[in-house]
Amino acid sequence: MDVVLSFLMKLLAIAIYIAMGALVSWIFYSLKRRDLFGGFIGGMVIGVIGALIGGFILDKLLLDITIKILRFLVYDTGVNIIAAFIGGYAAVYIMNKLNHDKERKRY
Repeated sequence: MDVVLSFLMKLLAIAIYIAMGALVSWIFYSLKRRDLFGGFIGGMVIGVIGALIGGFILDKLLLDITIKILRFLVYDTGVNIIAAFIGGYAAVYIMNKLNHDKERKRY
C-alpha cells in the first residue's frame, strides 16, 4: 500500500509542476499579452522546465517560508510551489526578453 501511495504522491508532484508552468505561461501569454516562442505551448514547456529548476534550486532557500504558509503541500508531495512558481516565472521572463519583449498580435 505504501508503494501505491508513494507513486500517487510523485504523480501529484509532477502535476503541480505542470500546473505551475501552465499558470506562468498563461500569465505571460494572456494577461501580459506577450508573444512567446512557440505560443502558449512553447511558453508552457519553458515554464515547466523553469518550475522544475526553480523547485530544486530555490527549495532550500524558501523551505521555511513555504512550510509556514502551505504546510500540507510541502510535506505530502515534496513540492515547493513558491519556488516552482518563481523558477517558472524567471524562465518565461528570460524567454520573453530573448524574444525582444514582443507584444502578441491581435487577430
